[in-house]
Amino acid sequence: GRDRDMDMDDRGPPPQPVNSRFAAAAAEFEVEREQENREREARRAERQQAYDDRNGGPGEGGPGGRYGERPRFGRRDQDRRPEPPMADSFGNNKTVFIKPELPKHLQPKKEVVANLPVVEAPLALPGEDEEAAKARIEKKRREEEEAKLAEQKAAEEAAKAKAAEEAAAAEAAKKAASVEKDLLTTFVSGGKKGDDLKAWCEEQGSVLPSVEKLVYHLLIETQSEEPNPECPWAESANYGTALVSLVEDNLSAMMEVLFAIQRFCVVVKFPRVNGEYIIQAIFRAMYKFDLADEEAFSEWREDESPAREDGKGTSVIQTMDWFNWLDEDDEESEEEYYEEEEE
Repeated sequence: GRDRDMDMDDRGPPPQPVNSRFAAAAAEFEVEREQENREREARRAERQQAYDDRNGGPGEGGPGGRYGERPRFGRRDQDRRPEPPMADSFGNNKTVFIKPELPKHLQPKKEVVANLPVVEAPLALPGEDEEAAKARIEKKRREEEEAKLAEQKAAEEAAKAKAAEEAAAAEAAKKAASVEKDLLTTFVSGGKKGDDLKAWCEEQGSVLPSVEKLVYHLLIETQSEEPNPECPWAESANYGTALVSLVEDNLSAMMEVLFAIQRFCVVVKFPRVNGEYIIQAIFRAMYKFDLADEEAFSEWREDESPAREDGKGTSVIQTMDWFNWLDEDDEESEEEYYEEEEE
């Protein structure tokens, strides 16, 4: 009877009726906690055993105690070993945080995505059978392919046409450059002068090079070695008649004459001849031979275009006396004009 009572005590009190769902959760939680306690006790026992083995066993009777063979007042420094960290009351050396987690049967279930078969769209339109639908789709496919091929062909033809145009333009430019070179050579050769040269220029029409190119080429070919400040080349019997016919009543053409002189002086490095800058002497001659008037000189001085900036500053500085004379001449002309008006 006593053994029976002891068995009943071991089994604990009789189970009480509880909610089955929460009872199962509580039971699982108790099992997990007991497992953690057992693991904690096992780790604590392992650490204690290691400590005892290292210090000669439990208590003071082992080696290294009061009656052991080791020195009375402790070991030497080289024999000392670090003491294991003191465990807390629960046998842990550090705080371990365990993320709470619901039991598996209480965790939310993952959403199951149904694997549905692929549904193909119907080919046929309302009132159309399957054969007619296939024929319609095939026709549309052929039309799309034909349109794509036509577009590709048109692009290729456009590229070929553009390449042909560029080649023709390059060839025309090459021929024009060759013709221009021949015309410039003929113009400065001296074979035609005066009225004959003027007539020749008129015959060339639109293919004749610009006035700037004609004057620049003429200066480079005839004045580079020994520039003549009197500019005999601008006389009517030489090139003057032809050049005047090209610049007469044309402000832009007169400015081209001055720009050509500026470019020429840059090439010959703005020399002095007979104590005077050559550019100022040539400017004075252009005024004398009617190849540039006051307005053309004023517009040239005020021009600040980047294409004309090479040598512009030096040219302006070296022609200051000439422009001072022009300004004084303009003032005297205005005074004479007003005096005549008053009379």
